[in-house]
Amino acid sequence: MMKSFLYSPFELALIIQYHHMDSERYIELLQNIHRHDNIFIQPEYRHDQKSFILAVMDKQNYLSDPDTYLSEQSDIEKDMNDFGLKNNSISDDTEHSFSHLIFKELRIRSLYINQKGIARMKLRTLLSELGYKRRSPNNIAYIYDCLLFYHIETTLKGNIPCNIESVDIDDMIVFKTL
Repeated sequence: MMKSFLYSPFELALIIQYHHMDSERYIELLQNIHRHDNIFIQPEYRHDQKSFILAVMDKQNYLSDPDTYLSEQSDIEKDMNDFGLKNNSISDDTEHSFSHLIFKELRIRSLYINQKGIARMKLRTLLSELGYKRRSPNNIAYIYDCLLFYHIETTLKGNIPCNIESVDIDDMIVFKTL
C-alpha cells in the first residue's frame, strides 16, 4: 500500500514525457528528485542515483517505442540466458500500473518544473483526472489524504486558503508544496 505512494521509474517517465523534457532537463530533474525528494523514491533506488536515473531512462525508452523495446528485451534475455547471466531487466506487469500520479505530478511540477513554485488546476480537472465527476465525502477524503502525504497546500488566487469541499468546482486551485 505505502509503496504505491512512492515515485516509480515508470511514473517519472510518464511525467517527463508529459512535460516534453529533453534529456538534459530530465536528468537535472531526476538528480534534484534524488537529492531533495529522496524519501518519495522507491526504496531500491534511494541510495543509488545512477540506477535510479537508468531505471527512469529505461522506462523512457519503453514509452517512446514499446514494440522495439519489447523485441530488444527478448533478444537481450536470450543473450543473457545463452551466457548464463541473470537478467534484471525483465519485470512484471505491476510496474506499469500507477497510483496517485496526479498528486506526484503536482508535487514535482511545483517543486522542480514551474518557475513560480506552484501548480494550478481547476477542481473539475482534478476530479476528472481522478476519474470522479462529483465531490463525495470519500473522494474528498482521498484527495486530502494525498495532499497531506505529498505535503501539498491548496489556496485560491491571492494566497487565500481554501477547502476543496466548499470551493466552486470551476475555481482555479493553486497547489504549493510545503
